[in-house]
Amino acid sequence: MSVDRPTIRLVHTSDVHIGDDHNAVHRLKGLTAVVDAAVQHSADALLIVGDLFDSSRVNGPDVEGALAQLARVDIPVLVTSGNHDVLDQTSIYHRVALSDAGAHVYFLDDPAGAHLVIEELGLSLWARAMVDHHPGHKPLESYEPARNGHWQVVMAHGHYVPGSETTYRSSPILEDEIAGLACDYLALGHWHRYLDVSVNGIPAYYPGSPSEPGDSFASVNLVVLDPATGVTVERVALPLD
Repeated sequence: MSVDRPTIRLVHTSDVHIGDDHNAVHRLKGLTAVVDAAVQHSADALLIVGDLFDSSRVNGPDVEGALAQLARVDIPVLVTSGNHDVLDQTSIYHRVALSDAGAHVYFLDDPAGAHLVIEELGLSLWARAMVDHHPGHKPLESYEPARNGHWQVVMAHGHYVPGSETTYRSSPILEDEIAGLACDYLALGHWHRYLDVSVNGIPAYYPGSPSEPGDSFASVNLVVLDPATGVTVERVALPLD
């Protein structure tokens, strides 16, 4: 661990589902609560790990509402695609530019996987954008850490598979894959509940959806990367109507 790296605070969410036909207003309130949490906890960056939007059909007012929330912060906002907002030919991202919310919003859209480096935070973020949600899509495939001495954070949207199980589910994230990652934090999305799937010293967490209670309550993860004490993850409750 490099002692030259700064201490940074990340708010990690996923599965926001803006534009959900069944409860669009409630979904936007979930994103509002996420941004409020980032402000309240003095986050240095906000991670949205897939399914910011519920589909390619999200209407204009809901899109504008989401962009208005992302514009409320002046910290880096890192977004990647999930199974509801995949980067296929009909993707919502062909008509919505997240950068319209501000130059601080970044979309990690490389289907082969790529790093985004934020020098001022000493942070390298990697994601492999989802183009098609199917069993052959491996969200962690091709990951290699950036050799720059920065904090290494991986964003992956998919289905966690314990080592004792076999699966035919789409976008699998295997326990053995997590165990071999050379990263400081694995930010997961896809499961609508908080879950710690850390293994072999690799902190790996789902935050749950910000507008659903999961097993108990809606939440985000507050992740502190400290060169002296390591990585800590706190589950922060969000209000639900």
